[in-house]
Amino acid sequence: MSKIVVVGSCSIDLFFYTSKLPSPGQTIHGKEFSIDFGGKGANQCIAAQKLGAETVFIGCIGSDIFGQDILKNFEQWGVDTQYITKKLTETGVAQINVTDNGENHIIIVSGANETLQKEDVDKANNLLCKETSVVLFQFETPLETTEYLLEKLSTANIKCCKIVNGAPAYSNCHQNILRLADIFCVNESEAEIFTGNLIKIDCIESANQVLSLLLKQGCKIVIITLGPQGVIFASKDEPKPQWIQVSKIENPIDTSGAGDAFLGSLAYFIVHKPNLNLFEQIKRACIVATKSVEVKGTQKSFPLKKNLPKELFI
Repeated sequence: MSKIVVVGSCSIDLFFYTSKLPSPGQTIHGKEFSIDFGGKGANQCIAAQKLGAETVFIGCIGSDIFGQDILKNFEQWGVDTQYITKKLTETGVAQINVTDNGENHIIIVSGANETLQKEDVDKANNLLCKETSVVLFQFETPLETTEYLLEKLSTANIKCCKIVNGAPAYSNCHQNILRLADIFCVNESEAEIFTGNLIKIDCIESANQVLSLLLKQGCKIVIITLGPQGVIFASKDEPKPQWIQVSKIENPIDTSGAGDAFLGSLAYFIVHKPNLNLFEQIKRACIVATKSVEVKGTQKSFPLKKNLPKELFI
């Protein structure tokens, strides 16, 4: 039982690099355009695969050229694609505007991703029951399907780590999903939404307060990513927040997909370095994610294992 299964979204990312964003009605010249593969689910899957994990992707593509390209990309990296379902609709796409300071502004059209149904994930029953160590979920596919599979895995008492990335955030998210997850991970703005925007995260102290609120909603382990401020986490059993700081990046190039690089890497370390405690697993995942910010794009920015410090894998 060593496979990482990702149940989620895949898309084509259209990148527009620009000095500033246009005002309403304004047309501006961008600096550069590029195309990459994306979708939070696919990103997390590729991030883990690039580190040497054995990954499987469960999701939907459209019947267009974008869908074919996504399938080829998965296969090129060695991802198991037998549970990807082709639907008679368009493939998901994302428009990503990246400004000079590396910040991104994203518009998503879900396409086939919003068609992932119970019968699509049921095809992987045998895989999930016998061969899986970690299952990763996000909220770019129907919440009903996510909740259904989480409930199924929990009821069957399947011993795998269920990681839920609450992105994009929903203020009316099914509370059952938070309780069923073994690890619930969000960034600071998403964390605020899940706790009713009662507290604005503007420092570590306020982040710790939001962390506690999420634990009170029934989460077992909560991780909040804070960008350049690092990561905080706590658990039901050890509710005192722990803060992992990251090295400062002097000139960030592109933050797109950094959170996905973190989660894919975390899944890798949970599976391949089970002797490490959660603090050390998160710390190492942060290092991998930090490397991705130094390169343009999403999946193409995720580092290969051979290009990372060897001590990460000791």
